Amino acid sequence: MSDPGRDEADDPPSSGHGGIEYGELAVTLAAVLALVVAAALLPAAGLGGAGGDGDAGPSTGTPGDGSRTATTTGTGTADAKRTPGSEPGGDSPGPSPGAFAGGSPSGVDLSTPPERARIGSTRPSGGPLARTPQFVVEAPRNAYWRQAAYGRYTGSAWERSPEWRATEGDVPTAGAVADGSELTARVTLLRRSSSLPTAWRPERVTVPNRSVGVEASTLGGVRTTEALAAGTTYRVRSSAPPRSPERLRAAGTDYPPALERRYTQVPAATPERVGALTDDLTADAETPYDTAVRVRDWLRRKPYSLNASHEAGEPIADQFIFEMESGYCQYYATSMVVMLRTQGIPARYVVGYAPGEAVGEDRYLVTADRGHAWVEAYFPEVGWVRFDPTGSGRLPVRTPQPPYDVSLNRSAVAGAHVAVGVEKNDTPVVGAPVFVDGERVGWTDANGRVETTLPYAAEFTVTARAPGSATKYDEREAGSDAARRTAGSVPPAGTAEARRRLAAASPPDPLFQRTAGNGTSRRYRSDTNVTLSVRGRAVAGGGVTVAASIRDVPLRDAAVTVDGERVGRTDANGTAGVSLSGVAPGNHTLGVRRGDANATATLRVRAPGANGTPSATDSDPEPLAVAVDSPLGLPLPGGPATATTTRNGTPVANATVTVGGERAGRTDANGTLGATLPVAGSAVVRARGPAGGTARTTVNGLYHNAAVVGALGLVVLGALGWWLRRRGVTVRGGAGRIRTALSTLAAWAVAACLRAAELLVAAERALARGLRWLAGVPTRVAAEGLAALAALDPRRLRGPARRLWRWLTGLLARGRSAATGDDERRTTAGAGGGTAPADGDGTRPTLRECWRSFVALVAPPRATTRTPGEIARYAVDRGLPAESVRTLTEAYRDAEYGRDPPDERRLARVREAVRRLREAAGSGGER
Repeated sequence: MSDPGRDEADDPPSSGHGGIEYGELAVTLAAVLALVVAAALLPAAGLGGAGGDGDAGPSTGTPGDGSRTATTTGTGTADAKRTPGSEPGGDSPGPSPGAFAGGSPSGVDLSTPPERARIGSTRPSGGPLARTPQFVVEAPRNAYWRQAAYGRYTGSAWERSPEWRATEGDVPTAGAVADGSELTARVTLLRRSSSLPTAWRPERVTVPNRSVGVEASTLGGVRTTEALAAGTTYRVRSSAPPRSPERLRAAGTDYPPALERRYTQVPAATPERVGALTDDLTADAETPYDTAVRVRDWLRRKPYSLNASHEAGEPIADQFIFEMESGYCQYYATSMVVMLRTQGIPARYVVGYAPGEAVGEDRYLVTADRGHAWVEAYFPEVGWVRFDPTGSGRLPVRTPQPPYDVSLNRSAVAGAHVAVGVEKNDTPVVGAPVFVDGERVGWTDANGRVETTLPYAAEFTVTARAPGSATKYDEREAGSDAARRTAGSVPPAGTAEARRRLAAASPPDPLFQRTAGNGTSRRYRSDTNVTLSVRGRAVAGGGVTVAASIRDVPLRDAAVTVDGERVGRTDANGTAGVSLSGVAPGNHTLGVRRGDANATATLRVRAPGANGTPSATDSDPEPLAVAVDSPLGLPLPGGPATATTTRNGTPVANATVTVGGERAGRTDANGTLGATLPVAGSAVVRARGPAGGTARTTVNGLYHNAAVVGALGLVVLGALGWWLRRRGVTVRGGAGRIRTALSTLAAWAVAACLRAAELLVAAERALARGLRWLAGVPTRVAAEGLAALAALDPRRLRGPARRLWRWLTGLLARGRSAATGDDERRTTAGAGGGTAPADGDGTRPTLRECWRSFVALVAPPRATTRTPGEIARYAVDRGLPAESVRTLTEAYRDAEYGRDPPDERRLARVREAVRRLREAAGSGGER
């Protein structure tokens, strides 16, 4: 049955059998079908899902704002092959923290990693990743861009609790050794962020805004106290750890105890089969480095896929190793960390960004899909070294291919600020590089837009190219030259891009869009018709203001000429002040030009009057302008004021100013003059230019302003009186208190003067006594000296002379002995790092002094190149007590590499160990 209020064309026909409305039935079936489709697609899109560990969908959230689904950026998907590479000692430049909840596969905005990061998902998600631009790196080479490290594994998540410390830019690198491979990079944020990705190991980070504080964490992260705006560029200097297999194999296993306890932790619920399998895989591995490489290569055999999930409630590493057929970076990195920890190798889980896509010479673009997770393993006296175990596979990335719909958000006007939009089937294309006349202006954002300023050209071409099809893994095998060609540098001759640029130089159609090569180009005709106007009367010796615009767009930074001679440039508003000093009366050609935008006009310059002022017919009613400013903007009778004279916005120097009929003086080079207002209700200020022309202004309301100030003063006094009265202070009592205070102050002043006089008299007397004593010194010295010489017997000097001789010879002998001892100590220090000071004099040697004493006692060959563990083993081999050697070595290593200073009890044990070692060496222990 149809609704009488509706047009029959709006309803499908119904048969009417049994009162059934087939239109309603169709709508119902469509709604049910939509619900079924939505239920199937929501998990894949990462929507919905309960909270908790392991029960939610893919970890797509950014730290600090919970889970979030990446914005769809286009239709079409280009699956890029992910192939791991290999580099001595670790991995080649690659990924970064994926979802920012620990390297999630979904591309999201740059953000600070959370304190607790979930691993993987209980629901498969194979959807393509967004390529939203995050930041651009300018550096001599590509790198992993690290954000955070996690140390505690719960079985379903990673947790961290870093200590953040303010820094002036220097990043502490406790116990780290660099191999001299330094990297300096400029990073430009394309998203607002307080997290600053850095190449490992950061040494110094510099931000442009000194008012924003920089903090560094104990885990190597760097952040700012306030978020930096998009477009901010910061600098980072990093020093890579040693990566040669020989160096890492020789590092040994002398881990600092505190670090070893923290980074070898695995949950008690971890099945024993994880450790058993790792034992079998690494049975013939001789060093921790060989173990790490063996585990990494074994994990890489498992296929990579975003369409992976795990069962909730069970340890994730165990599931991925034994039960899951594929996975993504979070699973690989977690499993490798756990496997290494079962072998007693300290390891941690790291998130950040893979190396970016080359978009120019030493320039790399990092997009959200390059979020990644990897592993860092610790090597004694080397530090943390990266390993990337993620396997090869197909990484789906949203890379809709041309043709695109390229558009501007306004009409094409030379110099206009515009937003270029790039769409594919009405869907924004994210991460597409956009070029204007062959020059890259940026990459499209999450809305498929990039802002730029149009060139001052009659015609221009906007080109949108396909977002780089290379994923975060492909740089391991892609050549830099190919990547740069894809990125939009000058194309090789004969290519489709070269032909497109050649065609762009020929006369174009009024408007066209063309798809060629790997991009879509659209040619626009730009409006370059300039409107030129002159404000003010053109009088020789004066000045005018030139204004130039194209429709509603000012003609900025354009050259202004008079008769072909450049006289200035327009400002951001398209205006320029032009002085006519030295310009003869008559007709002149005024021009403005920038690029293809130009215009000319005839400027008629008039002659001034015979007395140096414009004639009655030529003069402007107000060729000058005068303004008066007062402190706080409130002119008062008899108060100060500043007069400013201008001509068409240009300051006029040497203008005569009168205030209230009295000559105040002449303006300076800035057109200003300080003056005093008369005591009157108003004041007339007049100015006369040096080349003629007058201006006047009246300053009104002087008495009114004075009354306002007086009233405000009375209000303040009344409020003060009310406040004092509320506290029991009356007028009479207040006067009494003031009198008392004044009397007390006067008494103090009199007493201070009397005391000062007494001190001066005493000083004069002391000075007189001193002078008299000094005057008698020569007389006393002469008398007593002569008496002493008269009583002197030469025979009495024989004994003291002998004693003096013996003392001098002994002093020389001790000096030679001390010099010999210093040479011996320097020789010992060169071999063993110095000796500890003797503690027989009651001093208590420090830990470093005890260690230097031990090294000098053992005197191993090449002591400066040996590790503490090697020196300890040498000492034990030489017959010194192993227990005392172990006590001293562990304390020194914890303090130097683990930043764990010993307490007083441990220092006492160290000193006792040194004493026993000395006794053992002195009693015949082998040296």
